This record gives sequence, C-alpha cells and structure tokens, in this order.
Amino acid sequence: MRAVIIDDNEIDRLNLSVLLQGCTGLSVVGEASALESAVTLVEKEKPDVVFLDIHLGRQKGFGVLDKISYKPQVVITTSHPHYAVKGFEIDAVDYLLKPVMESGLARALHRLPQLAPALLQLPARLDPLDVQMFKSPDGLDVIPVSHILAITGERIYSRVLVQGGRDYLHNRSLREWKELLPEKHFQSLDRSTLVNIHEVKNISSDGVILFRNSKGVVTVGETAMKALREML
Repeated sequence: MRAVIIDDNEIDRLNLSVLLQGCTGLSVVGEASALESAVTLVEKEKPDVVFLDIHLGRQKGFGVLDKISYKPQVVITTSHPHYAVKGFEIDAVDYLLKPVMESGLARALHRLPQLAPALLQLPARLDPLDVQMFKSPDGLDVIPVSHILAITGERIYSRVLVQGGRDYLHNRSLREWKELLPEKHFQSLDRSTLVNIHEVKNISSDGVILFRNSKGVVTVGETAMKALREML
C-alpha cells in the first residue's frame, strides 16, 4: 500500500513518517508541504492513502482534494478539532489530532481495507547510539539519544534538554518518550519529568538537577527529588 504525507510542518512530517515505518504493508512514496506541490505529488504517485494536514501555510489542505483528479483514501491530521465535521463530509478514513500517536495511527490504519491489523508494529525502543531530529531556527538538529539529558511535559508537547544546555519543544508527548527511550538510561521522576540518569551530576537541596557536560538544569519538586536520590 502506497501513502503520501502532506503537511507544512517538517517535524510533523518526520514524526508521521517514522511511525509509518512500523507498518510492513505500507510505504511512504512522497511528501509535500504546499498545496500545488501536493497536487502534483498525488497526481504523479496515485497513492492509496493521503495523510492530509488541514493547514498548508495560509491555504487549506482540503484544496488539494478539490484539485486532484485521482481520489485516494484520506486520513486527516491537524491540531484543530473543529474541522472534524469537514473530515466526515469528505468521507475521510479517520481524523487524527496532532501530535499523531501510535494508538491513533493504528486505529486509522486498521480502517484501511488493504491493511490487516497485524501488519502495524509499534516502534522498538531507541538505542543510546540512535539519533533524533529536532527543529531549530537554523533547520533540523541531529542529536544522539545519549545526549538527551531530560524531558519535561508541556501539555500535549514536551521540552527536551540536551548536552550543551540547548532545549527543544517537540510534538511527541512525554508518554511517547517513555515508551521509546532506552529504559536503562531514562527514568521517570514524576508525571512530568524524565531524566537520563547516566548524565545526572548532582541534585541540590532546592530541587535543581545538574548534568554532566552541560550548563542546562531542570528544577523538580520533592517527589521527583526523592525518586532521583533513590536511583543515584
């Protein structure tokens, strides 16, 4: 089964592409970030399914469907739940809120008649030598997993602190990070904090965690302080 991803956010495209790699019955044959390039891509590749973002810059993703002669199945991806009605009007297979997570994606793929439910496999845990990509003002930064110092939850997003003190806002939730990162390195201190215990240097009496090879710090509460001291 062939799929294309249409989204103007590079991080969201990357996240979805990585998740779809776990489905052995599906291959991503192209990506587009703007309306006209998306129309060209769909007409050329004639995919079985299109993962379509509602907003493509200042244009609406639904415009792609109006311009193409080929009619694939559509899975809507967006940060705006009020567009759900429109999704049903175009007979979309499913409607996924960003950040797209494994459970929601599995549900959508199971609704595609060409795919059997057993084909979708959740991604294996990352190795410390693996890398992750983070969006920055200069483009994409490639960071080894072992260089991640701590991750804190920010509603449906997360903030990732890395060696050198730099931090990134990521659309992967803290729960997803917990399921993806190597357990021997990353431990939960409380509901909102995940740390690389191999990189912890010290924790002060007022809850400030200091890390090796970094000026960056994370401040935690008493529950997390106690949990970290028991691990060290």
